[in-house]
Amino acid sequence: MFGPAGQPAQIPFFAFLSIKATILRLQPQQIIIHSYDLDTKNSYWKLLKPYVTLRIHDKNQLKGPDNRPLDDFALAHQADFLRLSILSKEGGIYFDTDVFPLRSFSHLLNSPRDVLMGHEGGNRYGLGNAIILARPRSEFVRLWIKTYDDNAFNPKNWNEHSILMPKRLQVRYPQLICPLSPAAFFWPTWAKKHLNYMFETLGPRPIPPVGVEGPAVQELRRNMTAYGGAMYANQLALHIRANHITEEDIIREDTRFNILLRDVVETPLP
Repeated sequence: MFGPAGQPAQIPFFAFLSIKATILRLQPQQIIIHSYDLDTKNSYWKLLKPYVTLRIHDKNQLKGPDNRPLDDFALAHQADFLRLSILSKEGGIYFDTDVFPLRSFSHLLNSPRDVLMGHEGGNRYGLGNAIILARPRSEFVRLWIKTYDDNAFNPKNWNEHSILMPKRLQVRYPQLICPLSPAAFFWPTWAKKHLNYMFETLGPRPIPPVGVEGPAVQELRRNMTAYGGAMYANQLALHIRANHITEEDIIREDTRFNILLRDVVETPLP
């Protein structure tokens, strides 16, 4: 979690919602927030503090590809480097702060392969690095890190190493990684029509016993009941841009996103 240059990172509502959903739905043994500097006066941090570990990294002690200073690279690419370094040493489940788990991942932890990632896009052109499950010292992550130096990392090719490269490695070393369908983590996509689908108003939230839910809401609720809180059978999480959402939106307005996350808003932290 990183802030603008020279400023501490803030925890916005969408990131708080992501972390709270992780606490309630995955019940992990430990949650670590990685940052260069975090505003610990932030109201959402104060709510999360009892449930998470904050790990501050000294950027001056870290290096990017070809042993270059991290400040040579965009913040998004710094985050790419750092997540792989941490996963290589410690393993775990990595989430971007705009990932919203919908149900337990526990069945994935028994995979015979050391890394699990989800395909992005309907044509499965890449593997998304917003969610990575990895055991410590995995060979796949080692090879992935190595490509940053071996292929003369070019920051202008924005998703070359973060999305396209792991797909190439998966094709070359299929025994090292379990690739999941796009539906697991990355469907709907960030395409405009998919964002509209997730955030379109299905109607104002009815006030019982006066209001009656519309057919789209009823269908979504049936699917959530059938699939443990998800929209369809093999969906485990949403990776979606939701920085415009407020707590009041989720409570008052029926959209697909709001209904999927409403119980997280309404359920207190343990």
